[in-house]
Amino acid sequence: MGNSIPEETVIEKCLKILDVALYRHPYRDHGSKKLLTGKAILLLVDAQLRQYDSLWEISENLRAKKALQQLTQLDSIHESTIHRKLEDLPTEVLQELCASIFEEIHGKYREKKGLSSLGKLHIIDASKIVLPKKVGEWAYCTKHENSIKIHLRYIVADEKTAYPDHFVLSTGAVSDQEGAVELVVDANATYVLDRGYINYSNYLSWTKDNIPFVARVQARSKLKVLEERAVPTDSPIIRDADVEVKVPKTEETFILRLVEYNDDEGTLYRVVTNRWDISAYEVSEIYRHRWKIELFFKWIKQHLNIVKLYNRKPEAVWNQIYIAMIAYGLCELIKIQTGTTKTTWEVLKTLRIYWFDSWEQFLNALNREPSRTSKGRKKKGKPGRPRKHPRKLKAVKFMVK
Repeated sequence: MGNSIPEETVIEKCLKILDVALYRHPYRDHGSKKLLTGKAILLLVDAQLRQYDSLWEISENLRAKKALQQLTQLDSIHESTIHRKLEDLPTEVLQELCASIFEEIHGKYREKKGLSSLGKLHIIDASKIVLPKKVGEWAYCTKHENSIKIHLRYIVADEKTAYPDHFVLSTGAVSDQEGAVELVVDANATYVLDRGYINYSNYLSWTKDNIPFVARVQARSKLKVLEERAVPTDSPIIRDADVEVKVPKTEETFILRLVEYNDDEGTLYRVVTNRWDISAYEVSEIYRHRWKIELFFKWIKQHLNIVKLYNRKPEAVWNQIYIAMIAYGLCELIKIQTGTTKTTWEVLKTLRIYWFDSWEQFLNALNREPSRTSKGRKKKGKPGRPRKHPRKLKAVKFMVK
């Protein structure tokens, strides 16, 4: 019994994927005695995965958990030290670590062919994080707001598989159109963009480079109709036409395809594209998938608490966002490696529960079949005729003494 091999815990399995526990930066860690770069990354990734609200929680968690102490070779660290280290972390190291994780995820999904007849989609969008009035002045945007942006490219590999593969950080004053220049580069996928990316000069450049795109335009956008195509009467498609587009600064003109359609709620959408090889309905289906990136932004803000910043200085803010993206990437890699059909959110919830338990316990929980197969009791409607007039209520007078 004395020679038994201890089981690997979930925290060991996950954080070892990063392989940074012993990393010491040659310049930033000069003079550091305890909290070296690699150890700080592990502590902060652990904090993002477990959604800690404060540096005190990070510090106290280290004091309480022997497994984390063994992994980081630290028995304690003060929150002020973590605060300073967060802004002193080498951002380029975090960028490289994040890029390597994203590349590994992309490699696992590389063979997926995309949506049938539509191919792979690259959705481009940006999400804003608002900073406080005083300490956020370094990211001044308007007199009402200081903010930063995450400009993201999100790949839709098939109906069930979507993931980010590249992002750029900026202050809020950088427009979405400027961010798109760094993200729209691959001619082997169709780019999907909303109204924040209206830039006819970009559209012309992408068309010349044979980069396919579907972009929403405003209702008031002036597009000269050259040719109309017939649309089915029983279709949500209202218009399918070739239009002439003029670049304002150069007066150069080129031709795009305009598709107008209504969604299920009757909202009118106008999109332009340089794809003529698919039907107008398929063009509308491409744009429908744009909401997947909105769901991703909601996911990282809600489940990784990316808007809760531990330090609001510029370097610390950039570093924490990279840390959060690394934490997300770990969840996605665990999902891929385990082969589970659970969602990334379900994987993260299970990770949090079994974080300091054995990896085998985590796998058993992740792959456990649901014990309940029925849908449960369904609420029945009340018998009798439906009410014609709304029920009238009387004012309730009540005092607690």
